[in-house]
Amino acid sequence: MQLLVEDLPLGFSEKHCAKAREILGWSVQALAFRSGVSTKAIREFELGIRKLRRVTIQALSFSLEAEGLIFIPGQNPMMGQNCRGGTTDPRTRDDFHLIE
Repeated sequence: MQLLVEDLPLGFSEKHCAKAREILGWSVQALAFRSGVSTKAIREFELGIRKLRRVTIQALSFSLEAEGLIFIPGQNPMMGQNCRGGTTDPRTRDDFHLIE
């Protein structure tokens, strides 16, 4: 059986999201504007009361990685210096229209 990238767990969590916004000094509204994800979905994701679709999580992480942040499971977000992040642009996904 071949393992696909889509089958791997995402390394971006609700704790990453809130901490990354704090590092960048972004409000929920600022992240919503940059990612296309609703403020309600972001708030509920960060509080751990809502699971988001994979494409929505990628839109959030892509927006934050574009600012130089990197995400490692179990660690706080950190500036990656020359790293551009590992999340591909979610706008190229067939399910992009499903962003919450």
